Amino acid sequence: MSRSLCTPRLVARLRAARKRLGPARGIAMLVVISSLAILISVAVEFRYQSSIDLQLAVNARDELRAEYLGRSAVNLSRLLLRFQKQVAGQSSALQSILGSGLGSMMQDSGLAGISFTPSIQLWKIVPVNEALFGILSGAVVANNSPLGSEPLHSFGDFTGSFSATIQEEETKFNVNRLQAGGMSGLAAITQALAMFGDPRVEFVFEEEDAHRIKMTPQDLVIALHDWIDPGDNQANLNATSASMPWLEGSGDENRNYSSAYPIRYRTKNAPFDSLDELYLVDGCSDLFMAAFRDRLTVYSDKNWGLNPNSDDPLQIYLGIVSAAANPSDPKLSINPPSVQIGLIFQNLSALKSLYSFFGGIPTSQFIKIIEDQGILIRPEVKARNNNDILTDKAETFTIQATGQVGDVEKKVTAVIRADSVLGKLMYYREE
Repeated sequence: MSRSLCTPRLVARLRAARKRLGPARGIAMLVVISSLAILISVAVEFRYQSSIDLQLAVNARDELRAEYLGRSAVNLSRLLLRFQKQVAGQSSALQSILGSGLGSMMQDSGLAGISFTPSIQLWKIVPVNEALFGILSGAVVANNSPLGSEPLHSFGDFTGSFSATIQEEETKFNVNRLQAGGMSGLAAITQALAMFGDPRVEFVFEEEDAHRIKMTPQDLVIALHDWIDPGDNQANLNATSASMPWLEGSGDENRNYSSAYPIRYRTKNAPFDSLDELYLVDGCSDLFMAAFRDRLTVYSDKNWGLNPNSDDPLQIYLGIVSAAANPSDPKLSINPPSVQIGLIFQNLSALKSLYSFFGGIPTSQFIKIIEDQGILIRPEVKARNNNDILTDKAETFTIQATGQVGDVEKKVTAVIRADSVLGKLMYYREE
């Protein structure tokens, strides 16, 4: 029966069909190779995604650790400022010893007649970093720190580093003081006009802001005052009157904010809460903030004046002109600098170098150095030796902290006003 099925005719038909289909050898190999290629691609992609997910998890872990190291630096800084307040209240004997020693050094420096009542400023002497943590907790320094990098410390099952810098806010110009009245308000106006009118930064006022508004330094001072004063009328500046430096005008202080801007709003009529809020005010452009942001504050007590114990010559100059009876006195010229200004800065520099870690130059000595150059001092400043125009106090501090773990770095900024505990938190930001 099988033979009958395999007839020559059937065989011929099978051979013809085979010729039509062509050679079939190698198809199985191609199928196997194609399948392997697909599987390898899937495996490589899976491995790649897994490594990405792992690295993201590691970075997230290190970011969290770095964030808390930054917070630790802030907390250590607050603790240090707390110790500072205790030292300031219990170091009268040490102040007496230091004062006599520094007085002798002043005699040798040709600045006789200047007395001292120093108080050690721990936050200027003690570095806030992982080394301080090691001293306090006995943490071990890791041996795997990269060459030339900050030393790493062990924090439980990981290593990292942190550091913080502390800066007084009173050495900056407090914009909220433009609302003050009387002599304090006039001093704030004088300082603002001297800062914004500095010939070296006049290019700032040659450009329009984002809303195509161009302002003079005086216009900007008025705009800043109008933002925080309680009324809705544009104020008039009366820079020659100590009793009424601000007069109520008839213009609308909201005319640009409520009509000319794409997004309309009104003046706050309350003090600034942060420096970023300045961007809402006419004339406060990116260029303006780049030039002045580090010289401005809104966090210090608005009832306290400017502390001229700054590293910024412009901030020192603001203290000089606010103490002078005549801010326009040619002896106070800085462009070109007068002989008197040169001598004032020279004597202040010599005094500061001797007094750098001991509270800064007292207001009375600051005034005396100015007065020694024949510059008349405002009677209100000289008579009261007050804190509402010039001060040598430091109660509000900006803490710039950094925490680092692996390749991840986190920055934390906090502004603290000293009190009887760990300080009142005025501002906080993580980035």
